[in-house]
Formats: sequence, structure tokens, C-alpha cells
Amino acid sequence: MVNLSYTQTDTGSLRKMSKKVLMAVANYYTSPFQVGSHHYARAFEKLGYEVLFISNPISPIHKIFANSNELKERERIYKKGGERAGGIFYYVPRSLFTPQNKPFLSSNFVLNNWQNFTYPNLLNFIKERGFGEVDILWFDSPLFDFLLDTITYEKSILRIADYSKGFNAVSDVQFNAEINIANKVDAVIYTAKNLKEKYADIKDKSKMKYVPNGIDLDFFKAADRSLPQELEDIPEPRAIYVGAIHDWFDVDLVYYCAKNLPNYSFIIIGPEQKDLSLLKKLKNIHILGSIPYAKIPEFLYNCQVGIIPFSVKDYPELVNSINPLKMYEYLACGLKVVSVEWEQIKDMSGIINLVTTKDEFVNAIEHGDNSGYDLLKLAWFEILRKFLKDIGA
Repeated sequence: MVNLSYTQTDTGSLRKMSKKVLMAVANYYTSPFQVGSHHYARAFEKLGYEVLFISNPISPIHKIFANSNELKERERIYKKGGERAGGIFYYVPRSLFTPQNKPFLSSNFVLNNWQNFTYPNLLNFIKERGFGEVDILWFDSPLFDFLLDTITYEKSILRIADYSKGFNAVSDVQFNAEINIANKVDAVIYTAKNLKEKYADIKDKSKMKYVPNGIDLDFFKAADRSLPQELEDIPEPRAIYVGAIHDWFDVDLVYYCAKNLPNYSFIIIGPEQKDLSLLKKLKNIHILGSIPYAKIPEFLYNCQVGIIPFSVKDYPELVNSINPLKMYEYLACGLKVVSVEWEQIKDMSGIINLVTTKDEFVNAIEHGDNSGYDLLKLAWFEILRKFLKDIGA
């Protein structure tokens, strides 16, 4: 812990410079897949912080494996030298090589040295932007351990939102690095209750704070509610899924529901990272791909049911560690919510429709209902303000 910079005013008194937070995160800021750290960045901004949002690096090697629209957007941000959104400046660094779960790239050498091969040098970039000294150093990625030894900060925080070892893209080296960061920082946020058990190697359990996900109510209240062009030819009632389409997304369950509810239109939004050829066989399933996050409320407000079709049976460790953002976003837009049941969300029983079988899922889409839920207590801004007060930041 250190004392940060003060500046002298015209009258000779000392005034602390504006608060700053450096966020070292996995997902780039403009990603259509907006996760907790994106929302916390905007919450920090509301609290008066200057925010520097640095996401996982890209490298020439990325193009070998995938030249997606997401990669093109990350390259665009890098080439522009970063961009500003209000009080948030975001940047994607570029290195000769980056940590990945592939031969050589999964080594300790790459994890510990990739930043030395960035151009421009990432650490110099951070300091030149005035973030060599910050109030808060925030992590949700295991790739930035070096910042703990090179940046001056008052408080350091790691946010754990998933059991990262359950992802194929995360190497053992990266998981161990996450544990290492957890053991060094001042506080660890975990978003699902069982994550505390999963991260048994974190030595000081007293610094682990259970902080579930929240909702940006102002964003959804102010959003456009007009019918998106993409939905104009898709009839109601509409059931929608928004989020990652990865291994745990239950294709068979969605197919079963759509086949047994031919009068419903099923809307699937998100980056396609799993084979969806089965779903494309049914005319009442509409796969729209990635949609900018700013437009997501338009789609939610024009649907009737929000679904969470995760495969708990096939991916128990991963799914049981999820506190789904989409659940709160569906509720904020007034949708009936139907989800498979898993441990973390059992306390939402009676508020949303939790089911355990395919037939129950179908029935809940058609006949289920929500109870009232106070979303005000889940505002990101309020969650962050309370958490910072609790840790003395």
C-alpha cells in the first residue's frame, strides 16, 4: 500500500488528483459479450474514477487459429492506440506471442514474458497515460500478474466469475497464475458461492468476498424499445437466449423445446462457438449471431420469454460456478425467465421458473410465470460502492 500523488493548488494547499482504476481484464471493452468487469468499469466511472481498461493481448498467431470479426475489432482498437468512452479509456495490447492453451504458448515463459514483447511496450503505455499510480488495481484475467510489481496502487482486487479451470482455453499455467494473483491481492470477489470451495488454494479466505452479479437498471430503462429490424418477420411469441454459445449451451434442449413449441419463435444471440447445425434444421429457430450490447435491450423488450438452457449434467463444475448475468437482464426487461436448475440459482426459485427436465422446460415456457423481484439492490453502482467501502477503498 502506498500514498498516491498530490498536486499543489494556486493557494499552496495540497489536493489529491482524481481517483484512478486500472482494470486488467480478459474481454475487450466493445465486445458484444459484456461481462461483469465491463459493468464495473462504468460503475467506477459513475463513482468519479478515471478508468484505464486493458484487455487480453492479441498477436499475429491469433490469425492462424481464427480471423473472426471479434479479432478484427480488437486489432482496430490496437491500431488506433485505444479509444475513449466517457471517463473510460480502453486498449488492446499486441504482442509477438500471447498465452494460449497450445504447445509453447501455454508455458510459464510465455505467461511471464509476453508483456516484454508488446509494441508499443504495454507498461510504458500504461504509465504514459498516467496510470503508473492508481487507487485501484483490478484483475479478472490471469495474464497480468506483472502489474502487481510494476504499478503503484492503494488496493488490488481480483474478480473470479467462473471456475476458469473448466474452460478448455485456460491452461494449467494460467489457472495457477490466477491463484498466484489471488494470494497477492488485497481482496478477491467471487460471484458464485461454490467458487470459494473451488479455489481452495487461496490461502487467506478472509479476503474472499461473495459479490453476485448485478444489473445496470438505468441502461435498460433508457433503452430503445422499438422492434429491431431483425425481428420484424419473426412472429410472436418469442423466446430468446442472449450470451455465450459454448460447450455448456444445451443444443439438444433448445431443439426439443422448439420442436415441441412450433408456435414459438426461438431467438439465439451470441458469438457462435459451438456447432448449431441441429438448430438450423427448424424454421422457428433464428440464430442471429453477435449483436452489439447497446442493442440487446431492444431484442429483450420485444420477446416474451428469456431462456437459460445450460447443460448441468455434462458440465457440472462449470455451470454450478455461474451466476448468470442474463437472468437479471431478462428480469429487467420484464421477461418470463425459464432456466435449468443448478445450485447457485436455487434461491431464485419462485421468482423465475427453475426446471430439471426437457418437458418441464417446455411447459414453463408456455405456462410458467415470474414473481416480483427487487432489482434495485442489484445495481452495479450500488454493489461497487458498498464493496469499496467494505474493503476501505
